[in-house]
Order: sequence, then C-alpha cells, then structure tokens
Amino acid sequence: MTDYPTAQAIVELRQSTAVEVLEKCLARIREREPIVGAWEYLSPHALQQAQRCDVAQAQGKLLGAFHGVPVGIKDTFATVDMPTGWGTPIHKGRQFGYDAAVVERLKAAGAVIVGKTVTTEYAIARPNKTRNPHNPKHTPGASSSGSAAAVADGMIPIAIGTQMVGSILRPAAYCGIFGFKPSFGVISRYGLMPSSRELDHVGIFARSIADIGLVLSVLAGTDARDPDCYATLIAPPPQKNHPKLALVLGSQWFQIETEAKQALFNSVTTLVAAGATVSQVDLPSEFDAYLDHVEVLCAAGIAANHSADYELHAQEMSPKLQQLIVRGRNINAIAYAKARHAVVDYNITLAKILSEFDAILTPVTTGTAPYGLENTGSFVFCALWTLCGLPAISIPVGVSNGLPLGIQLVGKRLRDRELLEIAQILYSRA
Repeated sequence: MTDYPTAQAIVELRQSTAVEVLEKCLARIREREPIVGAWEYLSPHALQQAQRCDVAQAQGKLLGAFHGVPVGIKDTFATVDMPTGWGTPIHKGRQFGYDAAVVERLKAAGAVIVGKTVTTEYAIARPNKTRNPHNPKHTPGASSSGSAAAVADGMIPIAIGTQMVGSILRPAAYCGIFGFKPSFGVISRYGLMPSSRELDHVGIFARSIADIGLVLSVLAGTDARDPDCYATLIAPPPQKNHPKLALVLGSQWFQIETEAKQALFNSVTTLVAAGATVSQVDLPSEFDAYLDHVEVLCAAGIAANHSADYELHAQEMSPKLQQLIVRGRNINAIAYAKARHAVVDYNITLAKILSEFDAILTPVTTGTAPYGLENTGSFVFCALWTLCGLPAISIPVGVSNGLPLGIQLVGKRLRDRELLEIAQILYSRA
C-alpha cells in the first residue's frame, strides 16, 4: 500500500498524463473495492476532468496546484454532478445542484474528483460497508471511513473528510496513513452536511505530510458563506531541528491498550535520541470533564440540524442516532453554556502550555482497529483537540498484529503549517 504515488509526486514529476494517473486509480478501485468498500459513488465525469488537464498541459498550461491529482470526497459534501446521501437511505440519491467550498477549490486547482467516499450514518452513527484495507475483518474507523480506506489502499492519493469528534484522526490511525484536522475556522464548511457548528471541521487524508501541506494551501482561506471561516493561518517561524514537546497522557490514559502505549513510548525514546525534548505535562482536573462537554455540543448540534428528519423518518434511523437526537433535544441551556465556557477556559490553559512547547504529543487511539464493523473505535484521545479547535495530525508509527498504530501531534491555534513542519521532522526521525 506504500508503492502508490503521492499527490506531490504526481504534480512535480509529470511522468504520466492525468488520464494515465486516473486509470491506475480506477484499476486499483476495480480490484479492491469489492473487499474494501470505500466508495459510495464514482464520478462519470472524472475522465473528462483528466482529459481537460492533459489538453491544458499539451498547450503548456497547468490548471493549478493540484493539476491532474485524483481526489475522493466524503459523501457529506455537496457536489453539483453527483448525489450526496449523508450515509443514510433517507437522503440516498439527493442532488444539491452546487459544489461545496472544498470541491470548488479543488476543481479550481485542477484536481480530478474521482467520486464520493463512504460515510457513516449522518457522519455520527451506524457504520456502512467500508472495511479496513489491512484486514477487512476490522473497522477502518469512522465517520470518514471511506476516505481513509481509499487513501490507505492506494485507490487515490488524497481524500477529504470531516471531524466532529475523532472522524479524521481515528480512521487515519487505524488505516496507517496521515490524517490532519486543521484549526477551527481555517477551511470552509460551506456545502457540508451540518452536524455541530461548534465542532465541525474539514480534514485531509494523505500518504505524506507534504501532500497534506499541499492540500492545505489549496483549501485554507476565509469564506463568507461559512460564518466561522474567518481565520488566517500564521506563517511558521524558522524551523527548529530540536522540537520541544509536551507529552500529554490525559484522564483517559487508563483506556489505552498495551500496543498503543508501547508505540507512544517507543516514539518518545526515538525522538529524544534524535534530539527532541519531551516532557510530560499533566492537565488540570478541570479537563476531566471534556468528554461531557463534547457530548453536549455534539448531541445539541445533531438535534438542531436533523430533528426535522427525525420527525419524518425516525423509523429509518439507527437506534444510536435516534437516542442522540432525543438526548440533544433534552439538553438544557445551562449545560450548553457550561460546555461553551469550558472551551474558552481550556484554550487559555492550553495556550499557556503551548507557549512553552512547540507541540503536544499524545495518543490518537486506544489501540489498533477493533474487530468487526459495528465498533468503530474510541475517540477519547481526539475529542479534546476538536473541542478546542486546535490543529492535530495523526502520524503512523508502526504495526501490531498486521494493524497500524499511530501517535498524535497537536499544535498552536492557526499555526497549522508549523505543526506540519514539526510533524515532518519527527516522522523523519521516528
């Protein structure tokens, strides 16, 4: 799964035409899709997009930074020429008639949109057909299951997903690739199925950190159509060859499994030997309630955005989704306000920690991908950073019993490019 070209290689080397690159992706999809099940819909227009790239290149022009690069889009983003089903039969075949902001920007940069990748029900509940490409008896994680599996299996070099709690970082770790959740407000959510205004992030899956940086350069930018997309990334300072990291284990450390614990500590040993400074930092007891606050905002958001569907189609929803909507409807204003206040308080404390360190090193999952498809794994090590809107990246670091393991780096708000530079330094030494 590591022999397939990265987006950067496709852009820089130009050893193949866009049509040839696409045909290789489609051949891989034909071979592996019956096993992996990463795709909800393949675009009938992808070949025309690739041909357009080749015509432009023959004329001495490139269509943009992503000229000819195949990309998959999670089936929660609106696409003008493909249905958008949100992972539920309630909306199967739905046509929106416009492109989401991320799709607009990728197309404008010359990307070839291969199709829509599988998501769980409303990106929060019942898993769909996708399996882990390393072992189809195990989950790929959720909710961006198809995006992670398609990139990990070599079907495409890049995929776009979303994260409300852990839906980028967790499947990236389970599938053995890089997953990046940017700072809140950096990538527009216009055209994305709404889940929680406070928690929704657009994220990126890739097989290299350089590819993530390339996608970020295309997608980052303010957008008045998303009222929260107003943040501008801060340019990174001069690169540090010896990063200073805060090791945060957190209140959920008791849940971590032996192999994940060992992978984290092995990474610490390797990084220290390579010149990094790693110091354990304990978060104040106030942080112990972060999962409660995440649950409040998640349930309230789902109820606010999807109660109309619940009223009309509750019988077609999974019990988990029904319960979440009912829970959200019963959340009182004080609980909601406490959750919002906690975000501010947490960020003040984390800003102090990150003023002394370059990044936070922490687990990303409790272990390897669970057996079966119903249990999509735990998000406990991802949720805090989503709640606080800090950039985070899942980095593959090893394999246990044939299944990947990862670690997580968390950076300073709006210093996403600095985090990617630190991640590259650490990955090259790990």
